[in-house]
Amino acid sequence: MRRNLCKVLVCLALVLATFTAAPARDHTFIRVNIDPQQESFFKAQEPLRVAQNVSSSLLPSLVDPDPKFEPASARVPRLSRSRAHYSSPRPIVKCKGPVCPVPVCAPPPPPCKLPRRMCGQFELAAQVFFARTKGTVRYPAAVLGFPATEIDLNNDLGFPEHATVLEYSARYQFRPNWAFFYSIMPFDERSNKTLETSIYFGGQFIPTGCFTANKWQFVYQRVGMLYSPIQTCSSSLSITGGWLYNDSRVSMNSAVCGGVGNQVDRTRNMVVTGVELQKCIKTMCNQATLSCDDQISLGWGDGSFMLDLQVGLRFTVPMNAGRWGYAKGGYRLLQFNESRDDLKLDFSLEGGFVEAGLIF
Repeated sequence: MRRNLCKVLVCLALVLATFTAAPARDHTFIRVNIDPQQESFFKAQEPLRVAQNVSSSLLPSLVDPDPKFEPASARVPRLSRSRAHYSSPRPIVKCKGPVCPVPVCAPPPPPCKLPRRMCGQFELAAQVFFARTKGTVRYPAAVLGFPATEIDLNNDLGFPEHATVLEYSARYQFRPNWAFFYSIMPFDERSNKTLETSIYFGGQFIPTGCFTANKWQFVYQRVGMLYSPIQTCSSSLSITGGWLYNDSRVSMNSAVCGGVGNQVDRTRNMVVTGVELQKCIKTMCNQATLSCDDQISLGWGDGSFMLDLQVGLRFTVPMNAGRWGYAKGGYRLLQFNESRDDLKLDFSLEGGFVEAGLIF
């Protein structure tokens, strides 16, 4: 009986020594807060762990004398609100984005689309023509028995070589491919000149040294119809045809030399035809459009020939409700030439221009 009691006491001493010596030798254990829902499971396993520890103490040769505590498994128990020290099963790595942002694909540019005039819309425009002026006049000479004098409007009569000319135009679109157009260009220049050579002008002889007051006036008008046989989203080709009217007048007066002077009137009624070409270059995101706008018109009849050439660029901006505003600029050449022996009045205007218009 005493022997059995000793054995029990020895076993209890070994168990106590095992539980007290292990934490003293190694303090790298972890404190685990057990989920209350799992607490019953761990309590059920407690007797089994005690039995295993007892058996391990009875077999010291099979037990590691320096046990090492392993970290918790990958499954980390849920922590309570209180502070708790624990080791993470995996290292924490800060997520860093790329240094250069990933490029976002920009939307494709809008297709190049030329603005159109809708049926019932008007177009009004005003052009400022910075022209270099040239011209000659001859009157009449051979018919009245006087020699013909070719008079230069700039050198002999003193008209300036550069002038600012205005032109006003209108257009009405009454069908998708048909429109009426009208344009007018008034011109009025005055000069004072002391003649350097003697001239015969309309039966009047004006000697050298006479002081003259001169006028050069004309009106250039066109009216007709425009037809567009070719119209695509990015281009348009139109044909024009109509009537041209030009009334030109050059007068000379010399009050110093006995009030001599004369005046030449030349009225032309001609047929005019032409071609207009518009080509879209680029359309912006707000539907504003840059396009080339070229025109050429030819006039003939009444012993004269006319050439009107315009080459330029147009920038059109939408103004809501189907209305458009545009600005245009480029180069222009306007010429009138006559093939007559008795009377001749030729002139040309050449230079750059700017134009502004409204389609509504």
